[in-house]
Amino acid sequence: MNKKIKFLQICLLFLICIWAGNSIANQSDNAYPSIYLEADNLTYGENGTTISALGNAKLFYKNYTIEADEISYNQNIDQVVAIGNITMSEKNNIRLEASKIILSNELKEGFIEGANMILQDGSKIRAESGEINANENIFRNANYTFCEKCIKDPNCPYTWEFVADEVVHDQSNKKLVFKNIKFKLFDKTIFGIPNFSYPDFSVKRQSGFLLPSYNYSNFYGHGIKTPYLYVIDESSDITFSPFTTSRQGPLFDIEYRKKMRDNSDIRVNPTFIYQANPSSVAPGNEKLRASLKTDATMVINDKFEWGWNATFASDETYMRKYGLDPRTKYNSNIYIEGVHNKNYASLAAINYKNLLNEVETPQASLLPRFDYIRTLDLPYIDNITISANIVNTKREQEDEQLRITNEINWKNRYVTNNGVVINPNLSLRNDWINSYDESDNQNTKLNRFSSDVSTTFAWPFFNKTSYGKQIIEPKIALGFINDEKTSQDLINEDSKTFNFNTINLFENNRSLGFDRVDSGSKIMIGLDYFLDDLFGGNFEMSVGKSLRLDDYSNYFDKKWSGTNGYNSDIVGAISYKYNKSLFFDYKTRYNEKDNEFDVNELNFQIKKPKKYSLGLNYTKITADANWLNSNISDPQNHVGLNEISGLAEFNLTNDWSVISSGTFNIETDQFLKSQIGLRFDDECLAFDIAYRENIFADRDISKDRTLLLNFELKTNKNY
Repeated sequence: MNKKIKFLQICLLFLICIWAGNSIANQSDNAYPSIYLEADNLTYGENGTTISALGNAKLFYKNYTIEADEISYNQNIDQVVAIGNITMSEKNNIRLEASKIILSNELKEGFIEGANMILQDGSKIRAESGEINANENIFRNANYTFCEKCIKDPNCPYTWEFVADEVVHDQSNKKLVFKNIKFKLFDKTIFGIPNFSYPDFSVKRQSGFLLPSYNYSNFYGHGIKTPYLYVIDESSDITFSPFTTSRQGPLFDIEYRKKMRDNSDIRVNPTFIYQANPSSVAPGNEKLRASLKTDATMVINDKFEWGWNATFASDETYMRKYGLDPRTKYNSNIYIEGVHNKNYASLAAINYKNLLNEVETPQASLLPRFDYIRTLDLPYIDNITISANIVNTKREQEDEQLRITNEINWKNRYVTNNGVVINPNLSLRNDWINSYDESDNQNTKLNRFSSDVSTTFAWPFFNKTSYGKQIIEPKIALGFINDEKTSQDLINEDSKTFNFNTINLFENNRSLGFDRVDSGSKIMIGLDYFLDDLFGGNFEMSVGKSLRLDDYSNYFDKKWSGTNGYNSDIVGAISYKYNKSLFFDYKTRYNEKDNEFDVNELNFQIKKPKKYSLGLNYTKITADANWLNSNISDPQNHVGLNEISGLAEFNLTNDWSVISSGTFNIETDQFLKSQIGLRFDDECLAFDIAYRENIFADRDISKDRTLLLNFELKTNKNY
């Protein structure tokens, strides 16, 4: 019997605990949230349900803080009334400024007078009055802007803004609705429409028109591009950008984009036009002209991906003529590649296309190109690299060459007790080549072995002086590559020439590609100097040359200018950087035999924000040294390069500036291209209008005059 009574007592106690817990929970659910007030003076009502805060009043609720001259809180109806110099912030970010607010339902509903409100995307609404509700916020006689400066400064004179009788934030449909809206620029009404809406900050993308742009050209006349973005789904969209011209009709520009969850992406961009007034010069004399650009990256796993990058056009001048793509050369490829730690593998098919009207070797296709690099760290020896390269090159006139290259390389870095830095390098390489030259109807098979042995010695001296910290570093390198006696039988595809300078001075094999090897014994000597001055600037200087110790290979003719003798030219470089306001760079190459500077390249930049910006580039290369810009199929068709280009921007006011740029050919005494324009750029708006001339000619592309007009409504990028 006692056991039964004890059991009933335990059950009764358990029921009491459950009842008490439910009672406490219900009381907690019905209770008002905790609101804290502080001020110079706090006054409580007679019934204790109303609290008034006067003088530097602050109210704290969850993540919200309200500051005002006066705040009162009525606990019975959960109502907050704030008056005078009101600032309402969330997590220390100011979201609302007003002269008076009445809020209830946990600050979610109420009325506002004299409101300045910042939305979650950083946009700002100024309004005479407003209503805040759970699903809809209404602002009357409102001004709306994205301008960052005006968001931070309530007295900011808006450069641009939308003015509306009413702005409705429809939170259910996730959009902002403007009624009787006007777009104002510099306080002048540009246009007005009865109704306008666009997605709110919770919508990442939504279909709609983008900012238009305007161009004028001698060829197509006036042109206006009006892009329209159509969102297909969360991961893909299409942009329709019709370019309507006054002389040639509409050009249709369509771009499809798709982004996948694994970071794969696809882009397809076709364009076409049916010209109303074709040119009398080919290839612009066709009615229909079109192009297609597409690229993709398809992720296979965390190590491998495949993709493509391709460009096709109906003719060689179409894209440049309409400003679709300025390139004069491009390549199309499809590939698969993988990266894992220090290892890399790639398999690709590549087609090269030249768009200039030149008589040159037909462009090549690589079917395929394979690259493989593997780095080994063995127990007693590290920094070993094994690499392979396979290329099958085809040209339109039936020339074809297959080359298989395998190489093993070791290099390291040692520092002696005296501070001498030693960089030894050793590599063994084999090239198997099967080459067919259609012009000679000759087939050549080669099996070439080469060994590359070199060591670089550098001895840097550190010194702290009254004008800064400096390093003087003399260098010397010894190198040997066995003679390549069979190289003259090859079709040279990737090692025709190179630019000899201080960057590749200490490279033992200066050949850019694999088809040729820079054989022989040589010594490279040089001196580097570094200075960090007391003003915060960095000065660097390098000078050096190389000497051959044996008979150099006979294929190193003038195309390898600078190293086509026992003694190379002297190469030098000087540069100076001071913060981001000053930059100077000069590179040169001195030909001792002819007592002439064959190469002179000068770059100079100086700028002061909101004041001026100047840039100057000068290039002078003699004809014997200008093989990089020569017609490769005709060894004698190369000329000197002597031109100067520059950019200048001067601020007329804090926001207005004049910009000019151009390139002048000193040899022909004429401008190749020039541009002058006017720019407005403040915290809210960027606006450019420019006049451009280009005398470059290529078939139906002739001297052209263009007028450009662009503008950007700046937004707050911090949100």
